[in-house]
Amino acid sequence: MTSRGYDPIVLAAATEKVVVDGARRKYVQLGRPLRFYGGTTSATEVGCNLRCKFCFSDKPVWKPKKTGKFYTPQEVFDGLARSARKHGHKIISASASEGTIGREHLMQLLDLVEDSEFVYVLETNGMILGNDPDYVRALTKYTRLHVRVSIKGDSPEKYHELTGADPASYGLPYTALQHLINAGVSCNACLMASFSDKDGIQQVRAKLYQIHPGILKSLEIERITMFPKVVERLEKYGLTPIQAMHLDRRSSRAV
Repeated sequence: MTSRGYDPIVLAAATEKVVVDGARRKYVQLGRPLRFYGGTTSATEVGCNLRCKFCFSDKPVWKPKKTGKFYTPQEVFDGLARSARKHGHKIISASASEGTIGREHLMQLLDLVEDSEFVYVLETNGMILGNDPDYVRALTKYTRLHVRVSIKGDSPEKYHELTGADPASYGLPYTALQHLINAGVSCNACLMASFSDKDGIQQVRAKLYQIHPGILKSLEIERITMFPKVVERLEKYGLTPIQAMHLDRRSSRAV
C-alpha cells in the first residue's frame, strides 16, 4: 500500500540526529512555571516527530537545527528543580516537542527524578512508545513518572488532515496506552478535540474503553489556544476549529 504522508517513526529517527548528541538533548529553556496540573515547572524541548498544523510550538518543532542548545540530563534536572523549588511545584516536565526522542537522555533524567521529591510528567504523542514496547518496559522501574499520551484527532483521516502523517500511524498512541497499562506505568490519555464533534469524541472514548475502561476517568479533552502563530498556521492550511480557546488581553476564554 502506498503511504499517504510521512512516517512519524522515520521522522523521529531523523530528528534525533539533529537534537540528540549522546546523552545530551536540545532545549530552549530549562524551567518556567505553568498553570497545568495545579502548578508545574516545564522545560522547552526541541524536536518532534509530528507536524501538527494546529501546534502552538514554533521553532522547536519546525526549525530544530537552528533552535536551542544541548544540555546534559543533570543540567536539565538542575534547571527544573531550581525553578520548581522556587515556585513550590512538585511536578516537573518538558513540553513543546516530543518527550520520548532521545531515550538515553530521558532515562538519565528520570534516574535523577527518581531520587528527588518531584514527579515527572512525560508529554508524548505516543508514536515511539506504541512502536517500541521495549521502551515502555524500560520505564517500569520509575515510580515518580506519569506518562500523558496525546491523541491527535478522532480518526485516521482526521489525524492525517491535522498532521500530514500517514493515517496508518494513527493507532500508535492507543497501542502505547495499552503497553503502558499492561506494564503498570502510570498514564492517561488526552484527546486534542478542537476539530472533533460529539460523535468523534465518542468514537475515541469507545476505543479507549476497549483498551481499559478505567482510563476514561482521567481522559483529558484538550482544545487549542488561538495564539497568533496558531491562527496563521490554520489559515495557511484552511483549517477551522469547532472549539478553541481565544486570547483576551489578560486571560483566555473558551468559545
